[in-house]
Amino acid sequence: MHKKVSLEDAFYENLTLGLIKTLSSVPRVCNVSLERRQPLNPCQVVNWEQRHCVYLPEDMKKFYLSTDGFVLHWSYQYSPTDVRRVGYIHFPHLLQVTLLRENIETTPLVTPSASSTSSTSSAPVTAPIPKGKWDNPLPIITAKTKIFEINNINEVAKVCMLYDSTSSNNPKFYLLELNTLTWQFLSETFSEYLRMAIAHLGLPYWELCFSSFGLPSWTEQLFLLLAPHLLEKNEPRRGRTINPACEHPYNILDPNIFRSKPKGTTKSSTSIAKSHNK
Repeated sequence: MHKKVSLEDAFYENLTLGLIKTLSSVPRVCNVSLERRQPLNPCQVVNWEQRHCVYLPEDMKKFYLSTDGFVLHWSYQYSPTDVRRVGYIHFPHLLQVTLLRENIETTPLVTPSASSTSSTSSAPVTAPIPKGKWDNPLPIITAKTKIFEINNINEVAKVCMLYDSTSSNNPKFYLLELNTLTWQFLSETFSEYLRMAIAHLGLPYWELCFSSFGLPSWTEQLFLLLAPHLLEKNEPRRGRTINPACEHPYNILDPNIFRSKPKGTTKSSTSIAKSHNK
């Protein structure tokens, strides 16, 4: 007899694309746990937007109206007596998504070269757009750019959400390498960044796969054990264009699932279903 799945369990199962069950079936992976959080109300989201003078993208707004972030942990058993917590997917509380205070004035800007500004040429010249290691366009930092910190990766890089202007609700996600203050493109949307975290199984510091300096050696060993295909040089996530096609059409995060999270965790499944249908 199958155990009835609650609405909340179904929500997180869909949100993580079945990752919890997948990890639980992997040899030596154990102690898979998910910290669940209550959803925000619309006023809290609007207050955040007004405080920072930006609009959250629609998929990210639906996410926070369903759950105020989440944390997924898992451990790896190196030996019978050596079990270490290594797996980690963290989406912060919305209040923890704050403006970046780093000195970013030295990041690359699109400027015309000296030859293109020569007075002998009257035709306008478009400067080449700088590109990162994986041949993706780098962000153009201007006075209107707003940069929000999403995650700090081992104190060597930060995942950032960049708004080209305050009127935009279409931010992109980049990795900022702190030692050189250079950028690497991660994703076009919040949903894609969430799906990337899941596709990388929450392996420690997975975002550094996209950095110019790569993974720490101990983390690379875990990748080789659990997901060696993610380290292949021809892995499609590395060299994809800024508007990629779905890498795995059957593994798509549907933003509509954000609407199915019950607001209370202590209610019975019947009362939750009734309140959800109202």
